[in-house]
Amino acid sequence: MHGRGRGAAGAMGRGRLTPNKQNLRVVECKPQPCVVSVEGLSSSTTDVQLKSLLTSVGPIQSLQMLPQQRKAIAKFKEPAHALAFQQKFHRHMIDLSHINVALIVE
Repeated sequence: MHGRGRGAAGAMGRGRLTPNKQNLRVVECKPQPCVVSVEGLSSSTTDVQLKSLLTSVGPIQSLQMLPQQRKAIAKFKEPAHALAFQQKFHRHMIDLSHINVALIVE
């Protein structure tokens, strides 16, 4: 029983990945959304209040308020900021209303 378990495993190169067709993956790069929809706004929420919330996460390109629908559409300059806003403010309470934030893919 002497010498068992030594040497052979290292020589065969186990544990190392070598690039071949079996371990390569195809990753699709989908366009990341920069636009968020903010729904359930209170009728008393102003564009100034909302713009303040939006810019607390990152710079925005545009903000469109739709007061009749109690909704707003905002476009961030970077997709990461849109995602951060959605994660931070979804189901957040503003002016006694819980807002719903959704990402919109253009």
